[in-house]
Amino acid sequence: MANKTTSVARNTGLSGRHAGHIFQAQDAVLGDIAGRRGRGAKGKDATACHHRSVLSAALVTLFCTFDGFGIASAQSVTGLGQVGPGTVQSPEWIVGDDLVVGDTADGTLTITAGGTVSNLSAYIGNYAGSNGTVVVSGADGSGAASRWTSSGQVNIGVEVGGNGTVRILDGGVADSSQSVLLGLDSTSVGNITVSGSASTWTISRTASLYIGDLGTGTVQIDDGGAVRSGQGLIGVSGGGNGRVTVSGPASIWDTVANIYAGFEGTGELEVLDGATVSTVGSAGPTSAASVYIGYGTGGSGTVTVSSSTGDISTLTATDRVEVGRNGAGTLTIERGGLVRAESNTHIAIFSGSTGTLDLNGDASGRGVLETGSVVHGEGTAALNIDGGILRALRNQSDYLNGFATQAVGAEGAWFDTDSYDVVINTGFSGTSSFNKLGGGILTLTGDSSAFTGNTEIQAGTLQVDGIVGGPTTVWAGARLTGTGQVGPTVNRGTIAPGPRSGFGTLTIAGDYAASGGNLAIRTRLGDDSSPTDRLVITGATSGVTPVTVTNVGGEGAPTQHGIQIVQVNGASDGRFDLANGDYVIGGQPALVAGAYGYVLEKDAADGDWYLRSSLTNPGSPDPDGATPPGGVTPPDGGSAAPGGSSAPPLYQPGVPVYEAYANTLMSLSQLPTLRQRVGNRLYDPRGAGRNGVWARVEGTTARLEPSVSTTGSRQDIDSWKAQFGVDRILSGEQGGSRLVGGFTVHYGTADTHVSSGHGNGRVDTTAYGLGPTLTWYGKDGAYVDAQAQATWFDSDLSSGLAGRLANGKSAHSYGLSLEAGKAYAVKEGFSLIPQAQLSYVSTRFNRFDDRFGAQVESDKGDSLQGRLGVALDYTRSWDDGGGKTREASIYGVVNVKHEFLDGARVQVAGVPVESRMGRTWGGVGVGGNYSWGERYALYGEVGTDADFSGSYAVTATAGFRMMF
Repeated sequence: MANKTTSVARNTGLSGRHAGHIFQAQDAVLGDIAGRRGRGAKGKDATACHHRSVLSAALVTLFCTFDGFGIASAQSVTGLGQVGPGTVQSPEWIVGDDLVVGDTADGTLTITAGGTVSNLSAYIGNYAGSNGTVVVSGADGSGAASRWTSSGQVNIGVEVGGNGTVRILDGGVADSSQSVLLGLDSTSVGNITVSGSASTWTISRTASLYIGDLGTGTVQIDDGGAVRSGQGLIGVSGGGNGRVTVSGPASIWDTVANIYAGFEGTGELEVLDGATVSTVGSAGPTSAASVYIGYGTGGSGTVTVSSSTGDISTLTATDRVEVGRNGAGTLTIERGGLVRAESNTHIAIFSGSTGTLDLNGDASGRGVLETGSVVHGEGTAALNIDGGILRALRNQSDYLNGFATQAVGAEGAWFDTDSYDVVINTGFSGTSSFNKLGGGILTLTGDSSAFTGNTEIQAGTLQVDGIVGGPTTVWAGARLTGTGQVGPTVNRGTIAPGPRSGFGTLTIAGDYAASGGNLAIRTRLGDDSSPTDRLVITGATSGVTPVTVTNVGGEGAPTQHGIQIVQVNGASDGRFDLANGDYVIGGQPALVAGAYGYVLEKDAADGDWYLRSSLTNPGSPDPDGATPPGGVTPPDGGSAAPGGSSAPPLYQPGVPVYEAYANTLMSLSQLPTLRQRVGNRLYDPRGAGRNGVWARVEGTTARLEPSVSTTGSRQDIDSWKAQFGVDRILSGEQGGSRLVGGFTVHYGTADTHVSSGHGNGRVDTTAYGLGPTLTWYGKDGAYVDAQAQATWFDSDLSSGLAGRLANGKSAHSYGLSLEAGKAYAVKEGFSLIPQAQLSYVSTRFNRFDDRFGAQVESDKGDSLQGRLGVALDYTRSWDDGGGKTREASIYGVVNVKHEFLDGARVQVAGVPVESRMGRTWGGVGVGGNYSWGERYALYGEVGTDADFSGSYAVTATAGFRMMF
């Protein structure tokens, strides 16, 4: 038996037609025993006929010298392109049955320059001693690829001792409709190489690629080559040994089913230097398929994914990755390697199996495992985390399922939650580093006190509900939260103690150093017992930490010692500053809750930090120049601070404004005296039977120092009012009593400035209204005057500390007045007029929410005021020379006023805020009246009122009256 270095064909029914015809062979065998004959061409001297088949893109030539028909032998198929005796136009060589390359000896089939070969099944390296080789490479000048097509099964390295090799190179293409098997029998060897851009072997999605069935099989995919197949099995049967290496950028192995490395034999898969291996389920790109490493009992699988070039090597399973199902499996992910298991990664699933997952990396590059979770099965599982990254693919409540403890290697543990919410219940140990990467939340519930390395929170949130030993660094943009314990901490990001919902305490076992980081606290702002998040520091503090406080449903309340948010057991040298205050008072930011303001203060005795709604230093100056209230007389003799606090409460800056708002409405609702309204009380007897109209303006400036004020405020009110009226005599006779009815309208504004230790402010109010009057004049100088009025208001409220509080707020009031008096002549031209007046005013404003969300409503705003007065009047009249009388009068008046009710009260977030002026006031005034033509009159008055607590008001009025 002799071996042929070129292919030798054994033909059955081989026929050829010269000068442009296709050659067909029912059965083609390359590399048979020397001298073996087949059923072929017939003719005389057949043994002298030597056929040589040449396959190329340009021609297939049968070169033959014969004296007739005989048996063909030594058929050689190559792509070298021999010419003679003629050219066949088609480059196709069609084998109607099986193709055998290297049957019992050496055989080679080379398809180049766009040539094609098609056959049913193929046997490459069939029997012992054979070496079969198929090479498919290149393309023709038009770009058509050289192609080998098999509609049946392709067997490479078939029987015991057979060796087969297939190389797809330089853009060559192989297509297989059925499965491809490498190393089918013991000691047989099958090899595939697919190399070069556009070099492709496509195996039907319903077929499989068996690599090392009972023998040895290897697949090398590199330099941009691609293999696409159904399921892939590496190390198929017991004793089988398979190896697949996919290497280089754009090199691909895609399977439309599972991949098994170590099915029942020994299998190894390497994905290197930017290559890609992936599984897709048969239903399409989104359906599931898995990667199994060490699948069956006795199966041993090894998978390595890495890169030394900087290009990312990727292994993707659209379902799960199993490392040791019933056998032994090892998955190693090293620098530049990425493994993605869309479902989960399981290690040592069944009892008796062993599985090892090595996740490695260092500063030069890290292996990455992207998976929904890592699950410890019933077998012997090992998870070695040494510098590689675990990246979450979904929310997961137990990411390292079944791993009670986990050691961390020298290169550290790296967890990337990638925007997901992931919980790890494992306790870690080691001395290197624990690194939190990516957005999302990683929650640690285990006891990792045995981990003494550095915990680096680089991104997202690390929630520690267990214990983490060793130093912790929170980097900028990252967040530390939870109810557990960490080691000494440097804060460059955000620390937010507490659980997801509710409140809790985070403990730093050691020193705390602020380095540009902040503290976020949730609390229910109320009294000292309010639930809150807390940060407990067992060591010392340093640096400055801005604190953001979120009020969770707190409505505010007075505090005594305060709400503790930071406890410092060591030296309290650090500073915690409120960062999200609603305003600043006394140089301190303050946060508003309901009616109260809260400042963050360090306690001088214990060094801890408290949120306080009380003025612990009531003598300190207010930034507006006022002094925070200390020793304020409380309403109705109550305590200085509701709730029993020894220090007065700190009210939010809107409260003194709301208190003044009610007083402003009351001020604009006061009713005038009869003389202020229409001038001379004694209606001119010469005007009997005549009606009149009048108009007047009134201006008032007042300073109100309430004797009772919740906020200790002072109010300066500047107001003016214009009033117009028409009078009609309803009954009476000249020289007798008369009854005069009238109707008035009025319009006015007030500008109120509020001063308080809780913050200054302003109320700008516009008022308009109307009302009837009814006056009886007696012929003996007596009178009785009744008036009523309704007023509507529109107000803007603002704070010097907090800006706009509310705009366009509506209110209303009504007032009633009854006045009586009598003029007594004392000497010619002089009269004494004792008088009394009782006025009732009720004001209310519509409920509203201020800029802080506090609800403000009017509780009461009623005044019942009595006035006793006496006026001394001097009147002189004369003839104007035209038959008309002119009259002038001047008067002075003295009044005593007394308030019978308790002033105004508003509710701010349910907290009563009261204000009442001094009950008793005294006042003096002067005025005059000048009339002419028995029809026209001018009148006016200037007066002042004051109480005994510093309040005063100066009022001037001027009017014009005309009768017709």
